[in-house]
Amino acid sequence: MEFRMLGPLEVRIDGVPIHLGGSRQQTVLGVLLANAGRPLPRRRLGSLVWNDPPPSAGPNLRTYLRRLRSALTDPLSLESRVVADRRQVTLRTEPGELDLEVFDEWCRTADLARKAGDGAAALDWYGKALGLWRGSPLEGIDVDNPLYATAVELTERRYAVESRRWELLVESGDFGAAIGELRAAVVANPFRERLAELLMLALYKDHRRWEALQVFAETRVRMVDRLGLEPGPELQRTHRRILEDDLER
Repeated sequence: MEFRMLGPLEVRIDGVPIHLGGSRQQTVLGVLLANAGRPLPRRRLGSLVWNDPPPSAGPNLRTYLRRLRSALTDPLSLESRVVADRRQVTLRTEPGELDLEVFDEWCRTADLARKAGDGAAALDWYGKALGLWRGSPLEGIDVDNPLYATAVELTERRYAVESRRWELLVESGDFGAAIGELRAAVVANPFRERLAELLMLALYKDHRRWEALQVFAETRVRMVDRLGLEPGPELQRTHRRILEDDLER
């Protein structure tokens, strides 16, 4: 089986996507995947599916779990991956089946390679890990759903890995790739100052000092006009060092 939560929720058996039911049933599956391999008390599961559980929450949850148990039956063992009793529910996954676990494993491998000084291997593993993403995590979850917090947390984890990869691109001198990707990232995330800082560094190191200063000017105007805030100390420090030509190229 393949369980995918780094994008629209999806489960595949022998490469074929299976029907996962309506949005509430998919939310149940999303909660179970976010806690894969860990028993969840039924009451806790219900609180993560509904903000304000209706009177019918208990019967509805039993219905959703029954359907998921049927849908997630392993064709070889004929056993369901959803294990439930009166008190708790567990979703069992095998190594390599859940994209989030694979993402985390490949990121750890990349981090170790970077720490060891093997930038090329680190970039390769970061790229493979980020290639698992197919859109927003748990795409389609309503913002008022308790599971939305998990989607936000996963988005932040993706951003952290993207940032480490861009840092490495700049460090390795691959300014063409770094500048192109960072320009798009700044447009998509206009208030993430670290992205503007990395873009400024890449442009400066690529002998495009004026463009680097222009990125700071545009970022500052955007922040002051829309947030009423000046750029933070790190971005201002990088700007000052570029003005003073005080950075190694």
